[in-house]
Amino acid sequence: MSLLSTCGILWALVGAAPEGSLAGHPAVELQYTGTLTQVSRQGGSTVAKQFDAYAVVRPAEGGRSCFYILNEQGGGNWAWPERYGRLLLDANNKRTDGRPLHVLQNHDGSNTPVELPQPLFEHAGKVKADATWTSGKFNYEVRKKEAVNKRDCWRVEATDNFGRRESLFVEADGSLVVSAQKRIFMGRGDEYQLKVELTSVKPLNDKALDGVMAPIQTLVDLQSELKRAAGETKAELADGQIAATKAALPKLLKESEGTPINSLAVAISRDIAAQSQRSNDIASLAKKLIGQPAPAFSLKTLNQKTIDNKSQAGRITVLHFWDYKGEPLEEPYGQVGYLDYIYQRRMKYDVDVVGIAINEGFATPEAASPALRSVRKLRDFMNLSYPIATDSGAALKSFGDPRSLNAKLPVWVVIGPDGKITHYNVGNYAVKPDEGLKELDNAVLALMRKQRDK
Repeated sequence: MSLLSTCGILWALVGAAPEGSLAGHPAVELQYTGTLTQVSRQGGSTVAKQFDAYAVVRPAEGGRSCFYILNEQGGGNWAWPERYGRLLLDANNKRTDGRPLHVLQNHDGSNTPVELPQPLFEHAGKVKADATWTSGKFNYEVRKKEAVNKRDCWRVEATDNFGRRESLFVEADGSLVVSAQKRIFMGRGDEYQLKVELTSVKPLNDKALDGVMAPIQTLVDLQSELKRAAGETKAELADGQIAATKAALPKLLKESEGTPINSLAVAISRDIAAQSQRSNDIASLAKKLIGQPAPAFSLKTLNQKTIDNKSQAGRITVLHFWDYKGEPLEEPYGQVGYLDYIYQRRMKYDVDVVGIAINEGFATPEAASPALRSVRKLRDFMNLSYPIATDSGAALKSFGDPRSLNAKLPVWVVIGPDGKITHYNVGNYAVKPDEGLKELDNAVLALMRKQRDK
């Protein structure tokens, strides 16, 4: 008897949560499908997102392990490192480690994570006729048995102070969530309806489990090596992260061949190829600019001060091109706080920081006014002390617009007292809270020392 089979028997003996379809198998593959529908205040509805989820559930560490992959179609999508993950559950199906399944919905221009029910109901051990209990802010009540997708299920209602929030259909003799409906509110009370349906349950024998566990472990190890912040929504990877993924890809593609993991592996391969090309293009652009005189520029600040090559002669200048706007407040708005800190510390050493708000609307009077209001809103929200200028895109183009290379703002440029570019970076810096924008500050410090030593 294999170790996995032995674990399966022990799981059945000691697990507090009922097993149902999970019983007697080293693991099971689950397939879910779902929709996120926006409910109009006038009574209509529109499907905002469709998604499906693949999961492998198996015994692990006195409970269960649940590896999952999400695929989304609709507004807002996770980048591939956030599309998969692993949950560790205790014997009662309570999550002890890992990030829950989420889809990402773009609502009013802001990305909002929407948590999905986990495949195994956390309170399955309490489910019986007429049972009630409270957990956190929710009150649970078992209503009745219903047939859902040809499975005998208990209907469980979850309510809070605002009424019914979730209906779950849990396998009558087990833990599987067969169906779920959930009310969700975003923004200023806009309502969405989340629906999730179990479409497939496939037991895995030891050989089949070994086949999917190899690529799963490679993916989990890679995710750990990338060290992405929890809930990260940007798709761009740092050079080190791209290199780590490239190193893991040959093994991942080989291991995942013929498994449901392969489609994710292929998507990762395509994304890394595209990001590598962008990275090479940007590196070429930086190489072309660094050491050369800064292009001619003339910028007008919100206070109507002109900043140009002539005014900055003999000074160290940091230019930060970004679409400064008040909504939605997304990264790198946190990085401008660190930039302001650099300005406060270095301004007495003839260092200037200029934020440059990029918006095509600045080119026309009718569009300039709302664009300016948005810039001022962010400036006031962040309490920025460095000047902010406006640009419809002309100045950015002369310094290299990364959007033409399918990359994104911001662009950071450091110009020395001699008017030459000494540092050029596209995208967010890797930031540690106790170090801030260390790479940028080091570029400024190098120029300060050079000036001091003259």
